[in-house]
Amino acid sequence: MIKHKFRLRTKDVRYLTKKRQNCTKWFFGFRWIKQYPNKQFNQISCHIGVKLSKNATIRNQLRRTIMNYIRDGNFLSIPINWQFYKIFVNLDKNKLPELIKYIQEHEKSEWNTYFKEEFWTSFTSFQSFLCWKN
Repeated sequence: MIKHKFRLRTKDVRYLTKKRQNCTKWFFGFRWIKQYPNKQFNQISCHIGVKLSKNATIRNQLRRTIMNYIRDGNFLSIPINWQFYKIFVNLDKNKLPELIKYIQEHEKSEWNTYFKEEFWTSFTSFQSFLCWKN
């Protein structure tokens, strides 16, 4: 788990969803805004909806995999395109049937590597999108 200071608050998530500044890459959707000037770090949170699975352990395992990748990759203290951001990660509802099918067909031991690779490709694509956008 990442430290409390690097996670988004509820009011930030609500603001990000109202802002409608989103980008979808593979299975993941990203919402972002620029960080306040006095904070020199990124803040990232993740939400996995009940539509993926009613089983909370599956959702928590996926969320933990994503957050551990972010923490281990040191994305919290490194600026993206020389700026810091508040980023909210969620699943793309259009790609949900593919993810549900994968979860049903494969074992739990294979999920971590698959989700880590999928998130890596989508997050690097999102970073390049931010560099191009600004």
